[in-house]
Amino acid sequence: MHDKVVLLDLENNMPSAKLLRNMVEHYPTLYLFNCAGQFQYSLEDLTEFSSWVVSGQVVILETPEAIEKEFEYAVVTGQLMALVEPETHIDVISAMPSCDMLLDMMRSSDLHCSLIQVEAETSATTPVLPSIQTIQEKPYLQMVKKYCDALGKMTGKPNTVEKLRNSVANILQIVPEKAQHLVGMLINLKIVKRIDEQVAYRKKVLKEWTELELDHPVAGTEIQDTATPSRMKLEKIDQILEKLRGDSQQVLTEIDQQDSVEAVQKVLFKNFDKIDPVQIEVIQKLNDLKTNKPKDIYELRDLLEQMFPKSDIRLLLKELIEKGYIYWNGHEVVYSHEMYLN
Repeated sequence: MHDKVVLLDLENNMPSAKLLRNMVEHYPTLYLFNCAGQFQYSLEDLTEFSSWVVSGQVVILETPEAIEKEFEYAVVTGQLMALVEPETHIDVISAMPSCDMLLDMMRSSDLHCSLIQVEAETSATTPVLPSIQTIQEKPYLQMVKKYCDALGKMTGKPNTVEKLRNSVANILQIVPEKAQHLVGMLINLKIVKRIDEQVAYRKKVLKEWTELELDHPVAGTEIQDTATPSRMKLEKIDQILEKLRGDSQQVLTEIDQQDSVEAVQKVLFKNFDKIDPVQIEVIQKLNDLKTNKPKDIYELRDLLEQMFPKSDIRLLLKELIEKGYIYWNGHEVVYSHEMYLN
């Protein structure tokens, strides 16, 4: 029975460390070409990979940069003629449509070979950075941006899923469940690459995230005169936040000027006669959440939109603010005593 080796074309076909390990276990020699990209493996996997190269189990072939594929394939074929023993069968694994040309050259050089065609990594897998507007509208994306900024300053990054989850929880000061969700987002956004329980970082994507300036428009873009619905919605929320700050200070000032419990109640209940049934239902539903009430103004907005899809949430928030049910302390939404009494 003749020996079998593998010729692996890495163009649009970068294998995981686990797949590479399986190949090394089943084939005596693995020849790689088109190794232009970096191997995005964990340190442990890279150490194992280097040992395969040193032992000769993995051989990296020289691949010239050429406009025409014929020249590139001719150089690869020439190296195989010098390295591979006669009668050895070569399994060629490639995702390139032009690989038939390589097999023709190998066969014409008396190399025994067969093709294993695999699916190419399409451009759809290329990481796409969310727009600044999208990040500003999504609290979780804002947390991703904040953690990326922290990652960019780290000298030793977490190298396992568990360490990454703990790091996210500590830096962002969030509960483990949210940290796990953030880890999933880091992976889905192609910032982090998971290999089994190990993690690696895509430096180019991470750099793009760290260089994002959320307070400034993207260079080269023009601000449109007509705001999009999402932008208008965001601006309304910003107006609400400003009003929360102002109204909360006004309520606190009025309370400070009164000395008696009756005076405090007068401030709190001054709009009591203007309550409508929808507001009562909102208060009751929020009270049912007890300690799980949203602290973030955007989360509160989203929750109210889910509970009351047919209501004008902008107007509803405005009423809750003006009547003193909620106010802003500079960090989070605070629910007043009037809400609990109602």
